[in-house]
Amino acid sequence: MKCLRGKITLLYFTIFSVVVDAQTFDPNSVRSKDCKPGVYQCGYLPAPKEIQDTIPLKRDFNSFEELPSSIDLSSQMPPVGNQGQQNSCVAWASGYAIRSFLAKNGGKVSNYDPPFVGGGGNNVFSPAFIYNQQNGGKDAGLYYYKTMDFLQKNGVVPWSSMPYSDKDYKSQPSASAKQEALAYRIKSYTRLNIKKPDEIKRVLAGGNVVLFGIIIDDAFYQLKAGEIYDKTGGQSYGGHAMTIVGYDDKKKSKSGHVGAFKFQNSWGENWADKGFGWLSYNMLAAVGQEAYALVDDTKTNTSPTSNEVSLKPLSPPQQIKVSRGESDSNIGLSWEQVPGAISYLIQRREEGDSKPKDIAYSTTTNYLDSNLSPNTTYFYTLISISADTSSSPSTEVEGFTISKVNPNAKPQAVSGINGKTYIVNGKPQVALVWSALEGVSTYTVAKSVSGGKWKVLGTTPNTAYIDTLPSKDSINGYRIRATGKNKKIGPWSDTFGISIGDANAETAPTGQVSDLQASDGDYSDKIFVQWSEMPGATGYYVFRFDENAKLSKEFTVKSNSFEDKDAPILTGKYFSYTIYGYNSAGYSEQSEFVIGRAEPSLAKRAAGKTLAPPTSVSGSLDEKNKLTIVKWSSVKDASEYYIYRKLLKSTTSAVGKQLEFVQAVPGNKTEYSESFPGKPGDLFVYSVRSKSEFGGESKDSTLVSIFLNPQLPSVKKRALSISDLPQEFVGTWTGFHWNAKSGPQKITLELKSNHQDFNASLSINDKVMKTFSGSWTPGSTGVRSEGFSFDLQKEIPGNSLVQFPGLAGWEEDLELSLTKLDTK
Repeated sequence: MKCLRGKITLLYFTIFSVVVDAQTFDPNSVRSKDCKPGVYQCGYLPAPKEIQDTIPLKRDFNSFEELPSSIDLSSQMPPVGNQGQQNSCVAWASGYAIRSFLAKNGGKVSNYDPPFVGGGGNNVFSPAFIYNQQNGGKDAGLYYYKTMDFLQKNGVVPWSSMPYSDKDYKSQPSASAKQEALAYRIKSYTRLNIKKPDEIKRVLAGGNVVLFGIIIDDAFYQLKAGEIYDKTGGQSYGGHAMTIVGYDDKKKSKSGHVGAFKFQNSWGENWADKGFGWLSYNMLAAVGQEAYALVDDTKTNTSPTSNEVSLKPLSPPQQIKVSRGESDSNIGLSWEQVPGAISYLIQRREEGDSKPKDIAYSTTTNYLDSNLSPNTTYFYTLISISADTSSSPSTEVEGFTISKVNPNAKPQAVSGINGKTYIVNGKPQVALVWSALEGVSTYTVAKSVSGGKWKVLGTTPNTAYIDTLPSKDSINGYRIRATGKNKKIGPWSDTFGISIGDANAETAPTGQVSDLQASDGDYSDKIFVQWSEMPGATGYYVFRFDENAKLSKEFTVKSNSFEDKDAPILTGKYFSYTIYGYNSAGYSEQSEFVIGRAEPSLAKRAAGKTLAPPTSVSGSLDEKNKLTIVKWSSVKDASEYYIYRKLLKSTTSAVGKQLEFVQAVPGNKTEYSESFPGKPGDLFVYSVRSKSEFGGESKDSTLVSIFLNPQLPSVKKRALSISDLPQEFVGTWTGFHWNAKSGPQKITLELKSNHQDFNASLSINDKVMKTFSGSWTPGSTGVRSEGFSFDLQKEIPGNSLVQFPGLAGWEEDLELSLTKLDTK
């Protein structure tokens, strides 16, 4: 019996060993012959920055006041597949994983049925269709930008229509398969900043997944279930494409980094945790090269439902840019325009202060804070102001001055870019505006064209430009850079994207209806609503809300105006309107709201008529003479104009509850001036109303704000800071960058300190390339030196954002994220 028991034990051990060995992941099973050091062809080919920049960064994130601490969409993904020894990971991630997810998530398929789990392959999509048509007959991998463009123009077929084999990368689809694929095109795609985890997290929180690519090494191949990829190790092999499906802010790696993304791989279920893995926020920023969100047109209805329409509160400024080490006495701020805002309040906090102080107002999207102390750090928040309310404060941003200015410094990057589409003589145009920069002579505007290239449209001394020939077939991507008065050329801005809708119903109208206006007591029996014609729209949906913000009625019109003569408006109460442009392919984003009312008493007046309010109203301040100046365009038949004013913001007086009459101006004049009616720090809004000889007053014109900023004294440093450069800066920082000619490059920065001075030595592939030195501004989270910049990343503790100037073969304005090596 003992002998028998021993044989049984031995047999059990042998069987168990075979099972374990069968489940051990073999990296060679998913490597092509060229996926090796020196060749670096593993499937994903990172695009150069110049090409990546042609794809605008995503800006229209869903509004989440606070992101969830974790999201996991892995259960909604198709089963994990195995690409085998073919370099088709880009096709697997974009086509099989994401396109299948979008189809099921959008209700186009009911379940996943890949053949490798016994299904028919009708509800998942074919990597072969994507890969074989793009690879040029070579198993050498794909670029994301070309693949996403392919999916948008050509689509993809179900697996059953073109089965995948890792032994076949040359077979081409039939004509019928190509026709079938058109039904599965993606609507659009947008770029994400891979160095900003919140951008990726907001896409996931919105119910979508993210396409991304990283440089992989031995440590990545060897990742096990329960582990987090957080350290490089061994040799680098090349680029690999995968899909981010979740995140967890509390997940902690062995090296102590907190926060990680969950992703789906295409190496079968034997790899890591049944084909899924985790990588830290730090690691993704350091080795990640690109990230994108793909969008499917999931709208099954061609008109918005009432529960999609919502009131939008006034939001604080976003995308705030602040100068860091560009001057010894000034800090410039710029931000994106906020819909509904007529002015912005700038607040400043100095190091050691618990609360910020109000320092100025601005009616534009930029402000220069001057007379500052050199070598000092300041913190800013911004508040949007409308005629009725103020927003919450923006996220605090940090700026700092340096001890000595560099006369040859380049202008900083242009920011605050905004734009809108409109129709002129039946043709679409795009009007661009952006924030002004100090010390700039001209701005250059460039536009992305086919093939990942850029075309310069022109230069202008102003902060506005009109593109008279925008593309109707794709997103129009624009970037802008400044040329300083010292002839130095600054970096290109982030790309701003805007689409022109297609009236032939290939794509739905994009963006928002603009220039929305509604009559305010101008008529006795109607409310007249009008707006600018929207490119690509064949009609408009109009939603009306009552004074209690409840949906009152929906209308459909074909022109860009609407007369509301419905019975409820005859009460004279105020109603709100919002508009969507539409065509047979879908509808646009919701417009801003406009408020209007009828005035029933007008019907009882014996004579006269109510005129339209003046347009082109502007307000300014003559600072030398302390005069407010209001100008407007003349209104036909106006016998006089009435000026109204309200104190909107003040630190010393009670603000006004409503506009108050100031003075009448004769009808032959279109300008009014008066001594500034308040004290420094007060903000007023003005309105102009037109009046005919026997008629009533018009509604208020567009409100304009005028303010007198207080004369701020020069900021004196409280005491000489003797603080040393914090240890957060000091140490070895490392990351990876893909060089289009030589493949992955290991970037190492050794940063040392001597009190407030620093020395930073840059190495590429362990070869020292350049050294930078300078001084730290106490209290700041960054250092500067002759074009070199180093900033600690607030979003990712333990990582930094770095730019290096003047390196041969280095891409212009390239920014890298480096992670600090654990020295424990």
